Amino acid sequence: MKKSLIAFAALATIAGAASAQSSVTLYGRVDLSINKPTGSQAKNISNGSGSRFGVRGVEDLGGGMSAFFNIEHRYSADTGAMTDAARMWGGRSIVGLQGGFGKITLGREYTTAFLGSQLIADPWGWDTVVSGTPSGGLNQSITGVGIARVRNDSSLTYNFAASGFSFGAQIAEATDTINNFNKKPFNFSVGYAAGPVALHLGYEKTGQVAAAAAKVLTFGGSFNLGAVKLGALIGKGTAADNADHKSYLLTAVAPMGQGEFRASYGSLTRDPAGAAAKTDVAKGFAVGYHYALSKRTTLYTDFLRNTALAANKTGYDFGIKHNF
Repeated sequence: MKKSLIAFAALATIAGAASAQSSVTLYGRVDLSINKPTGSQAKNISNGSGSRFGVRGVEDLGGGMSAFFNIEHRYSADTGAMTDAARMWGGRSIVGLQGGFGKITLGREYTTAFLGSQLIADPWGWDTVVSGTPSGGLNQSITGVGIARVRNDSSLTYNFAASGFSFGAQIAEATDTINNFNKKPFNFSVGYAAGPVALHLGYEKTGQVAAAAAKVLTFGGSFNLGAVKLGALIGKGTAADNADHKSYLLTAVAPMGQGEFRASYGSLTRDPAGAAAKTDVAKGFAVGYHYALSKRTTLYTDFLRNTALAANKTGYDFGIKHNF
């Protein structure tokens, strides 16, 4: 009996140590808004951003190295339907190792150009009617220059950050059970942040080839004055049909009470190959106020106007977002 108790205590100690060295977190978001997107007369109750349900975990391997994983499902909160019928884990599906050498990731992952340059240039983070949820919008097209991809399947990604400097690079398979690109997608980003100043650059080849290989370059930065944070981005790229794309975005974010005021103005132009005239794909402004009821729950309202559209140039939303 005594030996059994000693053995049980030893096993409990080992199990406790193993538990302390690893963790699994369940997380998610439910976000719905009453909205009218640009380019449409429809009034909707729909996602204001990507409602999601995910699991992530990390295990300490010793020597400063750890293993990690993240799987994330995306769905429409108004109906419960999957937003991507081809994928259960449409947000992320990754596994990797991290340590002093940086982070190496395998699987379905965001492009480094998106996370390191395009996303952070938009005060709305590609969410709400301002960026294109449920449709239309401005800032998603502008910061992505109408070319960039958000994620790549079957990818190998490397990220490193130290002393305010950050670097990321990614390459993905051209073909797998879902995709069939002409070439392997490739992208990288470089960033630097010190005090109130932040700078970022992203470059991407999407792997899509027709008349030309689709590629995009973005460069931007921000300066935090305390009362307001000012930002800017410029983008240039070539679409697969050989059309030249150019964009710019000017932004401002100011804390107001328990929330923040957001504003932006920018445009995306498309210059087709040949004699076709250059056109505005997106052009206009957006304003919004997002109020934090708590660390997890936010009320928000936004308004935008896209003058590049022939009709239904304005959009708006009133929504609630809860993270858990």
